[in-house]
Amino acid sequence: MTRIGIVGSGVAGIFCAIELINQGFDGKIVMYDKGKSLDERRCFVTSDTPCKKCKICSITQGVGGAGSFSDSKLNFDPSGTIGGDMSELMTRDEIVEYLEKTYKIYQQFGIEEFQSKMYGLEHSKDALSIIDKIKDNERLSMVDAVTLHLGTENSRIIYGRMIKFLKEHGVDIREKVEVTKVQGNKINDEEFDKIVIAMGRSGNKLVKQICDDNGIKYKNGEVQIGCRIETTNEIMKKLNDNFYELKTYFTSSFGDKCRTFCVNPGGFVTIESYPYDDKKLFCANGHSFKNKKSNNTNFAILVARKFNEDMNDPLTNYVYPLTLAVNSLGNGSVIIQSLKDIKLKRRSTEERIKELNITPTAKAYAGDLSSAMPYRTLQSILEFIEELDKTIIPGINGDDTLLYGLEVKLCSNKVIIDKYGKSSNKNLYFIGDGCGYCRGLSTACSQGILCATDILREVN
Repeated sequence: MTRIGIVGSGVAGIFCAIELINQGFDGKIVMYDKGKSLDERRCFVTSDTPCKKCKICSITQGVGGAGSFSDSKLNFDPSGTIGGDMSELMTRDEIVEYLEKTYKIYQQFGIEEFQSKMYGLEHSKDALSIIDKIKDNERLSMVDAVTLHLGTENSRIIYGRMIKFLKEHGVDIREKVEVTKVQGNKINDEEFDKIVIAMGRSGNKLVKQICDDNGIKYKNGEVQIGCRIETTNEIMKKLNDNFYELKTYFTSSFGDKCRTFCVNPGGFVTIESYPYDDKKLFCANGHSFKNKKSNNTNFAILVARKFNEDMNDPLTNYVYPLTLAVNSLGNGSVIIQSLKDIKLKRRSTEERIKELNITPTAKAYAGDLSSAMPYRTLQSILEFIEELDKTIIPGINGDDTLLYGLEVKLCSNKVIIDKYGKSSNKNLYFIGDGCGYCRGLSTACSQGILCATDILREVN
């Protein structure tokens, strides 16, 4: 009997297993996850409750993956720009083909019963006006794609159905089991014919270790560091109504590429953690429900840096220490600071935050980001906010805008793989956010389907 081992049970691993079953695979599939089952995963962070610093963060780890705790925006971008660097692995036609296959699997598990609106299929007069303003600005650009917002609560229903389907078809899902080593054809000490490494960003350190242990090459990717921005729904209304999530790009005075990411209308800022040796890294993120709404919209501004030959391992030597330093200045967590206080060159305090005309949706440490973040990164973010204010979001550069930091995307190393995720070891595949090419649900799902396609071809 052919045995497939999948490390990680996020959407990349789930879609790989579903596609294997859908195409008649009759072997054994075993999935490993360090975190809890989907039903057990809980996060207690609210506007009044700070992060409890759980031993294993339920936002970033557990069956269902980080997507089960996100607002589940599915971006269908044929260029392969949104949600990763898929254009490095696939042609435009292939990207479109596998995005269509991704949606069909979501249909299989009832996504259309939620009647989620598809943004971007057509544009209103206001939307076309916003697009024209971006085109007329030399420092701004955008990617126009179709976006479907499922919502955090609905995503858990969908992924719950997928997990039930897998178990009904004999998939052995082992939650609360930590994989410490993948060597040759073994996960820990268990043998498999094919092994799929489908971990998210929380597993990036283990991905590097697996590559080193198996002689698999990788290269430095981009380091993406930034802040979670929170403002009122009123300021974001025109963009929210017309795009839901507008993907904008900006070049700072340093020449660094910046982008907006993960817009959450009526959403909530969250604090998530990632394991790092015997420590934890705490970062900002955001999500939104389909039916439960706040008075605020949050989104990330991320600044991309490429170190190339300047640094051998940007994650270990730059991002991890920087995040730890910011956490130290944030009383062991994420820092929140108002744009007013940044402009006045002073730290924020709880009293100063309470004086603003906005109520934060997450409990973070009121402090001083300018003491914690690299000048180049913070200055690029402030320039981007100013340009957005002048062009398409009047009011975003006001006193009441909040910045949470850091928000980082731990996806620096890019494993050398083909479009199926296959490495130089033909029995070892890398897919999902951990492989370095993927940063979104749709792309991770597509990679899972592609991986299954190649496994079926080889085992047959």
